[in-house]
Amino acid sequence: MNIPLGTRRDLKMHRIIFMLGLLFLFFSTNVIPDVCAGDSQYGSVHAWFQHPGGEWENATAHPCLKRSESFSIRVEVTTRAPVQVFFVKLHEFGTPVFEVLSGPTVLEQLLEYRNPLSSNQTFSYQWIVQVRPNTSWVNAVAPLEVFVQFNKNDTEYGIVDFDVLTAYIQDVNWNGTQIESSSALLSSPPNPKPMMPGFPSIICILAIIFGVLLRKKIVLV
Repeated sequence: MNIPLGTRRDLKMHRIIFMLGLLFLFFSTNVIPDVCAGDSQYGSVHAWFQHPGGEWENATAHPCLKRSESFSIRVEVTTRAPVQVFFVKLHEFGTPVFEVLSGPTVLEQLLEYRNPLSSNQTFSYQWIVQVRPNTSWVNAVAPLEVFVQFNKNDTEYGIVDFDVLTAYIQDVNWNGTQIESSSALLSSPPNPKPMMPGFPSIICILAIIFGVLLRKKIVLV
């Protein structure tokens, strides 16, 4: 059955409006981050992402990354009540995409701080992470999560987990400047604050939205 030209144009316009609505929703929920990236009754967690030589971005960041491209992650853990121990872990989902080049742990390994702690104590940890050169997960979205658990005792605890970044992985090899060592991480990120993305971030966000739409098999006429 042939669809009249005017109807096809209306369908295209409705889909464009729908996609713009998704973009607005994405900005309103992710571009301006909360004051605290995640918190529980026992502690709070902030996180930042940084390209080599770039500015620190509040979590959750939405970069476009290439194979072999490296970046920095910083996680700051603050107790809100006395606890006996806390655990920190970087976690990814599904097909391996990332690998740690430098830092206190590798992916999926628990960092454990076991010592009686009072409230309002802060600990900072930094990693250099790379997109795996041989990852098969490309032209798709890949999250990298931070998981933190605060234990008051064996039965009372609080969990904080959120994405430090949700990256669009391009099927292109990186040929720019890489981070060589943890010395590049000495600078501290700013306090969390509202941020508006630059043009590259907007392009990446659009790519992520298009990727989600394609994975859901929404076909534009």
